[in-house]
Amino acid sequence: MKLAAIERCPLCQCRDIALFKKGTVVPEKICAADFKITDSHYGTRWTFFSCPDCGFVFANPAPAQDEIAHFYAALADEEYSQEGEGRGRNFSTILRRLRPYAPAGSALLDVGSASGIFLNLARNVGYRVAGIEPSAALVADAKRLYGLELFCGTVEQFIANEKFSVITLLDVLEHVTDPGAFLAALNGFLSPGGMLVIVTPDIGSLAARIMGGRWWHYRVAHLNFFNRRSLDRLLQDHGFEIALRKRFAWNFSAYYLLTRVFPFLKGKALQRPLKKLHCRLQLADSWEIYARKKER
Repeated sequence: MKLAAIERCPLCQCRDIALFKKGTVVPEKICAADFKITDSHYGTRWTFFSCPDCGFVFANPAPAQDEIAHFYAALADEEYSQEGEGRGRNFSTILRRLRPYAPAGSALLDVGSASGIFLNLARNVGYRVAGIEPSAALVADAKRLYGLELFCGTVEQFIANEKFSVITLLDVLEHVTDPGAFLAALNGFLSPGGMLVIVTPDIGSLAARIMGGRWWHYRVAHLNFFNRRSLDRLLQDHGFEIALRKRFAWNFSAYYLLTRVFPFLKGKALQRPLKKLHCRLQLADSWEIYARKKER
């Protein structure tokens, strides 16, 4: 894998960048499985630099986005849909908060749709849905499980037949090497006055500071991190104003959470009793942002 050194902040172009945290990733050993949504190798990270001006934290040297895309295209993640009930609780909260800004009937584009759990719920409450997902295996899962026809590819390859009232980036922004260019590409798909919904880790959170290099958001797939200041900067630079800012809470079964920490416990004996136990986890270390595209 080729890595490119970065000499200035990708977000604000400041040259006064500095080492933030030394990496543990061995690029030569990376495989598609490392990019699973359900990956539990927490603390595995790229070498990160930070910007003193805007607070953005980014992989440096950074892998090329097209090489990363190859890993996602080859990715399969059977465990993702097995936790559908908990993930559905997460997504239902987002849809409830979105409703005052974009009512049922609005056109919604979900980027990084995985197996379609969120899009299925959005369709069920009346949204007209479309989704982009680079993993062929997850696209097939979405078709099999929910009858959804997702676009298999990247944002750059996607062609929209209409403008969308909503674009959702649920745990997606941290996966791209250049969030500014990524958002600029998506901006062309969004109607003036449309809503952008973002869920992304908060590098400035208390949990991130306490956990240090063991923070669970440090994973091979995560290439950048925002704090409040840098995320506000990104949205402002691309013509968005924040309508609602929340802390995202996670809903999972006790089985899922236990096997994240102790993978050797995976097995049918524990699944049935522990999957009945619902856990709501509020670590206050992820942003949930609803931003409106300014009309010009």
